[in-house]
Amino acid sequence: MLAEPAGGTDQPAGRTAHELDIPPLRGDGVTRGDGAVQADSAVQASGAVQAVAVISGGVAGPAPDTRETTGSRGAVDMLAVVVVSLLAVAVQAVLWERFRQPLWYDELWRPHFVAEPPGTFWSELSVANTPSAIGSMGLLRVCGDVFGWHAWALRLPSAVPLVALAAGTWLLARRLTGRTAAFTAALTVTLGGTVVDLASQVKPYTLDATCALAVVMLWMRAASTTRALLWSRFAVGVLALFSLPAVFLIVPLTVVDVARPLRGAYGWAGRRTAARPAARRAFRPTVRAAVRAALCDAPAAVIAGLHAALFVLHQSGQRASTFWDDHFLAGRGLPDGIRFIADQLAATAAGAPPGIDRYDPNLVHPLTDSSDPAVIVLDCAVAITFLAGVVTLARRPDGRVLLVATGGAELMVLAASAGRYWPFGAVRTNVFLVPLLTVVAAAGAAALARTARVAWAGAGVAGRPGDGPSSGDPAGGRAAGWRRTAAGLLAAVTAVTVLAAAAVPAAAVSALHPLWEERGDRRPIDLMVDATVTARRLHRPGDLVVVGGRLARAGWLYGMEVSQDGASDDRTPGQDAAGQSTAGQDAPAANTAGQGPTRQDAPGQERPGGPGADVVTGPVGPRVPRSSTVFLTAIGDGGVGRALTRRAPGPEGRVLLFVLAYDRRGTGHALDEARAVGWCPAWTHDFELTGTLRVLTPCGHRADNAG
Repeated sequence: MLAEPAGGTDQPAGRTAHELDIPPLRGDGVTRGDGAVQADSAVQASGAVQAVAVISGGVAGPAPDTRETTGSRGAVDMLAVVVVSLLAVAVQAVLWERFRQPLWYDELWRPHFVAEPPGTFWSELSVANTPSAIGSMGLLRVCGDVFGWHAWALRLPSAVPLVALAAGTWLLARRLTGRTAAFTAALTVTLGGTVVDLASQVKPYTLDATCALAVVMLWMRAASTTRALLWSRFAVGVLALFSLPAVFLIVPLTVVDVARPLRGAYGWAGRRTAARPAARRAFRPTVRAAVRAALCDAPAAVIAGLHAALFVLHQSGQRASTFWDDHFLAGRGLPDGIRFIADQLAATAAGAPPGIDRYDPNLVHPLTDSSDPAVIVLDCAVAITFLAGVVTLARRPDGRVLLVATGGAELMVLAASAGRYWPFGAVRTNVFLVPLLTVVAAAGAAALARTARVAWAGAGVAGRPGDGPSSGDPAGGRAAGWRRTAAGLLAAVTAVTVLAAAAVPAAAVSALHPLWEERGDRRPIDLMVDATVTARRLHRPGDLVVVGGRLARAGWLYGMEVSQDGASDDRTPGQDAAGQSTAGQDAPAANTAGQGPTRQDAPGQERPGGPGADVVTGPVGPRVPRSSTVFLTAIGDGGVGRALTRRAPGPEGRVLLFVLAYDRRGTGHALDEARAVGWCPAWTHDFELTGTLRVLTPCGHRADNAG
């Protein structure tokens, strides 16, 4: 089906109340001496009626100034696009230090899988932490190959889409509502601290949100011919290759397009008239229209479906993980399931912007999240404005596209959570819905603001002296008073709701404060590249590297085989815990045949040095091949002993044992296993928040290896 023509939302000057779906003032009225029209008693009730009609009529904005030409409106809108785009660039420039920080755990695994050679790419991908779209992985690979495998370069595919996200949010909102609401929506999304935080990491969520906007806007796009429509749907399918959750938008949009022609034939009206000859004659044209709609939407649906079936499902090995259990519908009974859905929808509404992640402790969050009263106020205000937006946009063809995409995607995500494929609720994987939810709420807030103005104006007209019924009609006077009170109350309640909703942009921007304060802070497992650089300095032919930890493998392989960053903690030896200089005596010699670590530990005792004391200096050796490395998913369960028994280094060899921070609890047992087969710790260095690297030497030869 062809989409409705695109167009602005400002109503042309001179439109009548009927054209605006606002009931005209009833009654003839009386012209007063000042030229104004005095309303009769029936007019006094019109304020509240018109106020409700503003929402239900779907009016997008007040009539523009007749002096503003179409060209000037276009220039203003283009200027707004430039402004919000520059804001997106500026906020990232201010936080540039964030982009220069080393990759942490949640980022490390993505470039590892992306950089895998063709021979091992497919098998490695099956154990990916979370699924990724083939296009987003391609962008990451291009940035690494072109700019180098540096942290800042790998974050470009997340940072650049924030600029497009800002412009896209403005364009979509401006199409459906006025400038003020559109600009507010764009600022809420662009300057939301949590969104900016995600844009500074190697994660696809800002790209997903940008692609979601593009999908909706392309679906709204007018197509003059069937060929143009097919190309538009093909473009949507291409977007699905770059954004995994785009399929959640495409499926409901396709279903609605196909079902729209069939609604008359198979709906309730069709059932009542199925026996009539006219209905039977219309059946075939209706089916042909539905088939045509399906064929036109097929490029998008087929590309997205094949991508999901052939590439995405291959990455679903983490369904067995318990990480997202709190956001899966799977395994819940009916009462618990209903409560789960209600809780997640409430958390979604209370986000700033709506739908943003509110659970990840490694992301910054708005300051309002720490106040239960503030959360409740935002929750109620956004819920009301969102419902008002639904009512407003449902009367517009392009508005219905946005509503179908947003509501359908929520249902698709909920269904996927029932199969443990995708978490439901206000979590980072659903950031693609943030701009859509924000635009709907912004349109509703604008409609409510107009409602308040109309209701207040109605109460004012009814309250002017001489405008009410004559003093000889006390019943009419009481009725007018009640109507005046109702109009004023409606105006007040609506105004309070709009003011509360206006706090959402401020709450979203408030998350920039902790982001600025923490711009240089450490994150979990962010010194993995340092650990691999140190291991390369220590490693010499014949050594065996043992890496332990359930989550260590991908990060270690990225740091060892791919990363072109140096160690971020590349310091010279400093002082030990006693404050004595350790220069030249504490750091083990690297890549020097016949010389081992100089740090001596008593059997069974660990002595990590003070700040900088154990950081190895000197040239970085070659990358340790994967064949010289043993990976253990658990520490302390006998794996270290078995590995050293099967693959013990030669007479001059040593063991480099790295244990991830999350698995340190089993370190004592692992060292006991190593001692049982003749290997004792000789040197230790702790990488804060990341793990511990130890050099193990044969227990009987430790004195021989002392420097």
